Amino acid sequence: MTFRAAQDVTAIIKEGQPEKLARLYGELGIELKYDKAKEAVYATTSPRVLSDCVRGGT
Repeated sequence: MTFRAAQDVTAIIKEGQPEKLARLYGELGIELKYDKAKEAVYATTSPRVLSDCVRGGT
């Protein structure tokens, strides 16, 4: 993530617009669930894993 991208994410969070936040969370793989009875929010994430191989002997 570049510095500019980090600034963009910060701006989206500070604005607090639900549509933008939903899109950001989706792109980051973050899922939020609200439990009304407990008045709690549960967050889960499924980060993407890049699989690169390094070849060569050690």
